[in-house]
Amino acid sequence: MSKSKNNVVSPFNRSLLYTCDGLRYFLLREGVAHSDGNYSDTKLTRILNSELADTLGNLLSRCCSSALNPNQVFPEIDSEAFERVASMDVTKKIMDAVMKLPEICEQHYSDLNFYKVVDATIATLHVTNLFFESIKPWELRKKPESMDQLNVVLHLTLETLRICSIILSPIIPSISDRILNKMSVPKSRRLWKEVRSQSWNDPSFKQVKLSTSTAVIFQRILDERKKNSRL
Repeated sequence: MSKSKNNVVSPFNRSLLYTCDGLRYFLLREGVAHSDGNYSDTKLTRILNSELADTLGNLLSRCCSSALNPNQVFPEIDSEAFERVASMDVTKKIMDAVMKLPEICEQHYSDLNFYKVVDATIATLHVTNLFFESIKPWELRKKPESMDQLNVVLHLTLETLRICSIILSPIIPSISDRILNKMSVPKSRRLWKEVRSQSWNDPSFKQVKLSTSTAVIFQRILDERKKNSRL
């Protein structure tokens, strides 16, 4: 940005348009310590829509939909159903990614490489979306005999969202809080130490009722051309 080129962007105006968390996410995601960063509204909109609205937000919305989760719970898992689902390659990938993520991100935070924290977390969420699409929980929902497997899919996905939200909380604090509030995670359980263990390995885990708050944590941003076309 340059005053002489008259291309300076007001962070206050952009935070109103993209939200404080959205602008913060973009700057920390795109900014690196060893070089200048490039800013454009087009790039910012693309990244926020793709990663916050679609990858992160859509995953939560699907887990909390009345169609897949009519009881609105973070469900317990049946051990036999868990073993069946966990034996699939796509499930092994998500579990392995989630278990490795905290150590990877802790090192990136220590090195002040915030963009690498985001890269690693979004990569894990992409694996989770692939898992969700591959297992097809909407098909399991149609079969009464597959309810235990559906609960496993919901449990693994919600646990991934819990861990990813805590990891991203220094970068998108408000969005992370909304996700954790929706999942009824107590404030005292949002510390870094809580990402080191996974609920699917906890035999004492009990079903948790989801909050009645909205599952929409980031609204997709429409560019001006699309806005005008709708008028």
